[in-house]
Parts: sequence; structure tokens; C-alpha cells
Amino acid sequence: MSLSYDYIIAGGGSAGCTLASNLAVKSDAKILLIEGGGNGKSLFTEMPAGNGFIFGNSTYDWMFESIPQKGLNGNKIYYPRGKGLGGSSLLNGMIYIRGNPIDFDRWRQKGLEGWSYADVLPYFKQSGNAHHRKGSPFHSNTGPLKISPAGNDDLINKAFIDACIQAGATYNKDFNGLKQNGVGRYDSTIFKGIRSSSRKSYLDKKFKNLTILKNEKVFKVIIEKERAKGIQLKDKIIYAEKEIVLCLGAFGSPQCLMLSGVGPEDHIKYHGIDLKLDLPGVGLSLYDHPNFPVHFSLKDENLSMSRYQRLDRAIAMGLEYIFFKSGAAASSFWSTSLFHSLNDEELPEIQINFTPMVVKEEAASTHFSIQNFLNFGKAIIARGKTAIPGIQLDINLLQPKSFGAVKLSSSNPYEKPLIDPSYLSDQRDIEDLCKAFKHLRHICNQDALKTIIGGELSPGKNIKTEDEIHTAIRNLTTTGHHPVSTCRMGNENDKEAVLDKNLKVRGINSLRVVDASAFPDQINGNTNAAVIMMAEKAADIILKISPLKREDPRENSFLLEKEENENL
Repeated sequence: MSLSYDYIIAGGGSAGCTLASNLAVKSDAKILLIEGGGNGKSLFTEMPAGNGFIFGNSTYDWMFESIPQKGLNGNKIYYPRGKGLGGSSLLNGMIYIRGNPIDFDRWRQKGLEGWSYADVLPYFKQSGNAHHRKGSPFHSNTGPLKISPAGNDDLINKAFIDACIQAGATYNKDFNGLKQNGVGRYDSTIFKGIRSSSRKSYLDKKFKNLTILKNEKVFKVIIEKERAKGIQLKDKIIYAEKEIVLCLGAFGSPQCLMLSGVGPEDHIKYHGIDLKLDLPGVGLSLYDHPNFPVHFSLKDENLSMSRYQRLDRAIAMGLEYIFFKSGAAASSFWSTSLFHSLNDEELPEIQINFTPMVVKEEAASTHFSIQNFLNFGKAIIARGKTAIPGIQLDINLLQPKSFGAVKLSSSNPYEKPLIDPSYLSDQRDIEDLCKAFKHLRHICNQDALKTIIGGELSPGKNIKTEDEIHTAIRNLTTTGHHPVSTCRMGNENDKEAVLDKNLKVRGINSLRVVDASAFPDQINGNTNAAVIMMAEKAADIILKISPLKREDPRENSFLLEKEENENL
């Protein structure tokens, strides 16, 4: 194998697979993609309901963990992150949300030319393939990432939609269209019952000029005279003639930069690493969406997805999937959602995800028992835990004011970094979640849901005062699984920006970062679609190809809104 390539991409996740495919198709350059995990192929990485076999499985999950969170009463947060070709698209919820157009216009207003909504929409469209959106100016049906309407369009999902409308929400038929606010069904990165991971979407064919190395840990970038020259692996160095691109994610990319000697001077020297460049912003600005789960029982327990844990039903579900790619296992658990505004009608602060079961947070027993045997399906349905009949409503805070940092735990690349998101360190986040929780209770008190749900299981109907609600939020909040901005882009005057508008590491030639860590700030929703968009656009930037023509359907918003209203 050659020890020299034109481009080296470190990390085969959503960004890395997308970027590698685009560079290979659009150039004759020799490209190397290095992935720390395996090929990402498994029945359970393709089965939409197979998350339970992936989470906590060291073959597919890096299993990161935060340090104890002061704002969460000392709780640690478990961060599943995808391992293998496809990265976190192997285990995410397959929710296709791009963010809000205002997010990208804000990026441009921060001085990042080329990143406004009109600039990025063509790349969202270039990546997407949504046949059910044919004719929409916001979508295309020619891209590699196959998208379909979310499944599980059943009684309790419809009841949630109806209750939200009774509580004042409008129906939104496309969260990635003219507006984000409202309640409706998701689009999912699923096609014909199979998860559309970035591996399956972008690397499911052979490229003559692309080499893929699997199960190789990237130790660091070799930097000489302010230029990235190569990648240090366990037993060899591989050199790049043109560029090195880090696509290791919001935790991995800052860790790799710091191990390479690029980052805050005092921190790097503390760990005995040879300083290459004092870049204080590396690892800072860690934003994530805090998630506050609320649980209710169901009057008819058979409406819950937990029914598929029972052995006979699990077997029937599995066989239907294997032979027909249909049934409950062929859809994501997350089908419906509410985007709700507390203050800003155009940029909702809250995203509430509806889940048709309650996952009981308990350690999985390693001992044989009749109960575990009869509930064999819990490995698929509830990530190895026990799901109980009911519904879970996850309140995601979309614009958190709290932010944290990623730091090195040691100079050993096998040691996981120290992750401190500093959840709820800003009191405004607690107050917004409290308002959202009160509105959620209002929704659940509407006629459409009152006849279906029973009591509030958690935090519980006895939690009433502001102080009690605040305490419950701190005790129960977890991650929304959307860490970003730890190597963020910024303008020339932004002293903590790690990257310029072209994703280049400031002060180091031939080195870029392309993944969620490059986001200038947090976006309004799930991050996977925006990561893929960024990688599509990055390929054109790297190859000096003229950007796709700008377009913004919002300019015809009056006609579009009229058409939407006529179709409702």
C-alpha cells in the first residue's frame, strides 16, 4: 500500500463518507479514508428499529461519557457516538431535520460568506433524495441520501398531533420547508425499510481512486513548519501531498488537534505535548441540546411499542423485517414532533419528540431469568433495558445559552477526552425548559390525549412549584445527542474561531476540519443532515469548484404559503 495520497480524510462518519465520495467522483486525486471502526455493516445498523443492539456495543459505539455535571446534580451523561463506516448515522434516530433557515443566515451575518441559507440549500438538495417531496422547491429526488415519510403513523402518534393542534399549534407538513414551527410527521433517512446511513448512501459502490483503511486509530496529525504533512497511525505515518481533513466529530476532532500540538498553549504543554500552534478556541464552545424526558402511562398498554419486547412478538417482528423489510422494525421510533415557540415565532426554541414507549433506566441483568427470556425483544426495542407501556415526550432545548468544552484527559490517544457540556449552567436554560414543560402538560390535558394516556409517571403529578420543576429538570435532563462547535468556524476578528469560512485550520496550511465541530454555533434541530450538507459543500471548496447557484424559495413565500394552505 502506498504511504502517500493526495487527500487524507481522518474519520469515516457522516462527514467523512460524504466527503470521500464527493472528492473521488469529482476529481482523479488519490484519496485515503481512515476509519477507527469496522465496515459498519450489520442487520442492526440497517434495521431502523435496531438501535438497541448498537447503543453500548463497542463494535459500533465509541461510548463517550461526560464528566459529572454540576448543573445536573452531579450526573454523568452517556454519549453514544457511531463507530464504523457511517459513524453516528449508524445509530441515530434517522430524523431528517436540516435546522432552521435562520441558522444559516445567522452564520452569514457572523461574517461567514458562502454559508447563508441560499448558499447551503442547493447542497441540502444535492444530497437528498425525497421522492415524496417531488415538486417542492426545498427538495430534490436525485441525491444519494434516501429519505421517506416517517412510519408508525398510528393512533397514539395521531393523538399527539391532534392534542398539539388543540393546544394552539398549526399542522406543519414539512419541517424543512417554508417554516419550522408547528406539529407534524418527520421525514426519515429510511428507504424501503433500510436505514440510509452515510456509508450506504455514499460508499455503496467502488471508487478507483479511493482507498479505505478500517480499524485504524488516528494518533495525530504530523505538522512541520506550519503545514500538515501526514497522519500518525499506530505503526506508520501516511503522508498527504495536498490536504488532510479531520472528520472525527465534535469530540474526536478537537482531541486530535490537541494531540497534534494545536490548541490552547497551557493545556497542551500541561500534557507534555510539543506545541505547534497556540489556538485557544480548540475544544471550546461545546454546545448540545439538553433533553428533558417526560413519561406518561397508557390506558391501553397494547398501544405502546413496548409490546414488541415479548418473545413471540419480537420473533414475528424480526421475521417480518428480514423477509419483507416491513412492520414495526422497518420504521424509526420517532415519527412525530412539535416545534414550539416560547418567544420567537420564526425560530422555535423547543422541539418535542414523541416516543411510543417508556424506557426504564435500569442496568441490564446478565443472569438468566424467565422475565428476561420472555422479553428478549428488549435488546432491540429498549437498548437492552426494559421498556414499559406508556409514552415518552422528549423536550429538546434548541438554543441553549449554556456551553462547555472538550479537553484532553492525557497525551494517550487511546484515552477518551474529558467532555464537559456544562448543561444548565445558564439559568435561562432552566427557565425555558420549565416553560416548555408547562406547555407539554397543557398538551397532554387536551381531549385528544386525555382519553388515551393515564398518569404522569415522571417527573410526576406531584411536581408543581417552580422549584420542584427546576429540581426535576436538573435530575432528569440528558443529552439530545447533538454536540457541535468545538472547532468552530469564525470571521477574522473572532479570536476563539478555529477555522475560517473555508474550514481551514487557522495558522496551519493543508489542514481542514469538516464535521459538526465546525458549526459556528448550534442549529435548530437534529444535526446529521447539516453535517452531510457541509461535507458536500466542502468537497467543492477543497477542489476549487464553483459553488452551486444560490436559491431561496422563501422569496416566493406568499405563493408557497397559499399553495400549502390549499393542500391542507
